[in-house]
Order: sequence, then structure tokens, then C-alpha cells
Amino acid sequence: MTAYINLNRMKQAVLAELRRSVGPRAGITVLGDRWVLASRTGRQQVFPDVETLADALVDQRLVDRRALPDDGGEFERILVDGTQHSAAPMDAGQLVRALLLSADTV
Repeated sequence: MTAYINLNRMKQAVLAELRRSVGPRAGITVLGDRWVLASRTGRQQVFPDVETLADALVDQRLVDRRALPDDGGEFERILVDGTQHSAAPMDAGQLVRALLLSADTV
């Protein structure tokens, strides 16, 4: 997913969506390809990719799962559609929603 974000130059848009997803509960920044999660106490965690960040957001209950309705299999569908050259690129909101839904099912 990180490669898709970089290829489509979506990093800042994805960052904005992730920040919106956690609200004031935590801060998220990106440094190169590393994602940084900062708690309100100042503790920072560094993640090598956006997928592990999404897992941490869900595991730490920083995202309200109820705010992410799923019509079933969205993450897998987006991954398949995203690899089709004829498919329109997904927007950052769709990508973040799919990542968080996928993290929630693991």
C-alpha cells in the first residue's frame, strides 16, 4: 500500500485522512516512508509503513470502528481494483477506510 500511495502521490492526502480518523486522540506525521504516531502524553511510535500504522491505530482504539461502515470486502476489492491499469485511482478517504477496516479484521 505504501508503494501505491507513493506512486499516486497521495501521502499528504492520506496523512490528512488518518489525522481526521483519530481526531485529537493522537498526532500523526510522516517522515519519508516512516509514519509517526504521537500520543497526547508525548510518547512516539515509528512505523515502517502505513499498514502497520493502521494496525496500531485500531489496536490502540484510536479509531472509532463504528465510523467505518463496510459493505463487505472493501479492502480486497480496492487492492484488486488498484492494480488494474484501467481502474481510476482510489481517493485518500477510500484508501484510509479500507486500511482501517482491514486492520480491524486481523
